[in-house]
Amino acid sequence: MVMSEMDRRGVEQWFRRRGLPAVVRGLEKNLLVRIVPAVVWLALFDVLYDVLSAIDGDDAFETRLESEAFEVIYTVTLVASIGAPVLGAWLAARWARDRVLHDRGSVSAIVVIATYVLVLPVADHMADGSAVLPTVVEYLAFAVVLLGLTAVGMGSIFGWALRAALRQLRAVGAMTSRAMPLLLLVTTFGFFTTEIWQIAGLVSRGRMWLVISFFAVLGGLFLGSVFVSELRTLTAAAHWPERVSALPEQPFRALMTGAEPADTAPALTRLERANMVLILLLTQMLQALVFGVLVFAVFAILGRLAVPHDAIKSWVGHDPTPGTLFNIQVPAPNELVQVCMFIAGFSALYFVATIVTDAAHRKTYFEPVLEHLEVSLAGRALYLSRFGKQE
Repeated sequence: MVMSEMDRRGVEQWFRRRGLPAVVRGLEKNLLVRIVPAVVWLALFDVLYDVLSAIDGDDAFETRLESEAFEVIYTVTLVASIGAPVLGAWLAARWARDRVLHDRGSVSAIVVIATYVLVLPVADHMADGSAVLPTVVEYLAFAVVLLGLTAVGMGSIFGWALRAALRQLRAVGAMTSRAMPLLLLVTTFGFFTTEIWQIAGLVSRGRMWLVISFFAVLGGLFLGSVFVSELRTLTAAAHWPERVSALPEQPFRALMTGAEPADTAPALTRLERANMVLILLLTQMLQALVFGVLVFAVFAILGRLAVPHDAIKSWVGHDPTPGTLFNIQVPAPNELVQVCMFIAGFSALYFVATIVTDAAHRKTYFEPVLEHLEVSLAGRALYLSRFGKQE
């Protein structure tokens, strides 16, 4: 059966949606449409950030925050500032999927990009008085960088990471019931100790981010060394022929017709191996991020309920200061935010360590990713059996 160009594009898009652009032979096409989801995310984030900045920059903000109703509304707006850009990017990705496959949507993509580059700077100027021309140049530079990253395949990986992050939200229940209880027993006692509040009161926000970055680097180095070994074992064991039946009929129908699962396939290139290790690393780090955010939220709520103003003052030696997160004021003291950040960073590192060392966590969080790669390797073998000579 002769494989049409449309069939080939469908298979290549399948690899890109799985975060594996290095498998695809050939350059990315229809770049303007491909960057629309990222542009939508940037645009929505910029608009909501301006709204939040206008609210918490009001001189009467502290007085309004004393109202429980205003506090609830403001908190919901904070959450929406995270969720709305993600939802918008996801909807834009669904819009772009078929248009990329059929080489359509360029005009609409140009309109979206032009709106981001030319219209939003005017809105920024009206909101905060910022100069229009420098902002236009800045946004244009963002769009050019997005085009460059998409051309080399990073756009596919970022898009996959976004979808993976959304999938991780479905695992919050499992994280809460399996990974969190024991950790909470340990960290809750530390949460109510004077020393951690004193440190949080003395350490600047910049240094706290350095501490969290240190935790992230440690976790990444640990996972990276483990994943290189796991991928070597996965490719050497050749379990992927058993996964051919798991490949979707669409878009692999043309390739699977009359094809016999081979026991061998071309060895992974360095770029493909790096791509797969990156996928493993991103998946687990996203799970750790979701877990860390969950822990942060739990302790932020606990702190608001159980730690009164006078207790914080006695622990840190001064009145609690207004809390901010990413330069946006939040309805919690800065000292509480700092403590929650530290505990969340430590908890994420703990979660990373247990993913590969605890049998139950490995089965829940890590083995599904290995199955993802096994299916991808089966698809790669079929794809390269037809196009491998065109590298």
